[in-house]
Amino acid sequence: MNFHGGYVHNYSQKLLDYSSNINPLGVPDSFKDALLSNIEEFTKYPDINYIKLRKAIGRYLAVEDISFIVPGNGAIELLYKAIQQSGKSRLISLKPTFSEYSRAALQCGIEYRALDAFDSEYQDVNIEIILESASNDSVVIICNPNNPTGTLINKKKLLQLAEGLKKKGAMLIIDEAFMEFTPDYPKNSMLDQLDKFDNVLIVKAATKFFGMPGIRLGYAISNNLKLINKIRESIEPWNVNTSAVIAGCSMLEDSHYILNSRVWITTERDNMFNELDNIKGIRVYPSAANFHLIKLLKENFDAWQLKEKLLEKNILIRTPEGFEGLDGSYVRLAVKQRESNRILIEELNNILNNKV
Repeated sequence: MNFHGGYVHNYSQKLLDYSSNINPLGVPDSFKDALLSNIEEFTKYPDINYIKLRKAIGRYLAVEDISFIVPGNGAIELLYKAIQQSGKSRLISLKPTFSEYSRAALQCGIEYRALDAFDSEYQDVNIEIILESASNDSVVIICNPNNPTGTLINKKKLLQLAEGLKKKGAMLIIDEAFMEFTPDYPKNSMLDQLDKFDNVLIVKAATKFFGMPGIRLGYAISNNLKLINKIRESIEPWNVNTSAVIAGCSMLEDSHYILNSRVWITTERDNMFNELDNIKGIRVYPSAANFHLIKLLKENFDAWQLKEKLLEKNILIRTPEGFEGLDGSYVRLAVKQRESNRILIEELNNILNNKV
């Protein structure tokens, strides 16, 4: 079963959606303009090789050789295809993390194991636990920063992990869906280290940072051309539609939107953390992404009860279904604009501290 946020279509009322981790700045104007200017492109098939799109992705990532880039119908498609084409029989990840990893293993008919390698504050990961569990039949998948904890694994540890897995003959997939939201991006990304590792694949989501999940655009990058070609050949033709091509070729070069988004997340993530940290009855974990994980400390009151209370106030939150290792006391909250965050904070305080 799929467990995700963003199920606003299940409700009749207009909601403040804190269940879905999307840039609240919304659709870039550059895409709106490009869509109108290129409307005739819908009268023909997209380029089956996506040369223009791959070149735009290459410029955005500072990757010169576009043969090492494969676009997908969202990052999800590429994650599934990469695991399927890895040739490995075991998938290893962490807990808690994104539920689609275990689902991909199930669909590919391979063993899945989620390791308890985070520290108690979800601020660090024990790399040795991962390395001890891996062998030459393994794919290790790491979400960095991790969903739902917001944990950012530093590059030094990722290099240690990549090197250790390479020696074992194991593969490493790094899901960087939320990497653009992190402080000091792109320093935290492993993109500039790919030339050292033929066992590493990075998968990125183009539309979380650019506020358009409905476009469905992701891309995978590796210097392992054999793996990239296997992924590309396993994908159905024209998997990326024309609107996603137009989006990628416009928004990835929208420096104004990119700068504004980074200023927004830097300010609002810290502000929201501080506001949440002042509410009695919860524990909030520091995050490097555009969401916060919180733990409810109130007895006999769980995430689903909080969800129902907040729905009465037209606010939707993400409960812990699908995140292995999280019990009913955990909730994930997206970071949104200041005005919306104030509404959420006020309602949380009222509910948790019996002010209503």
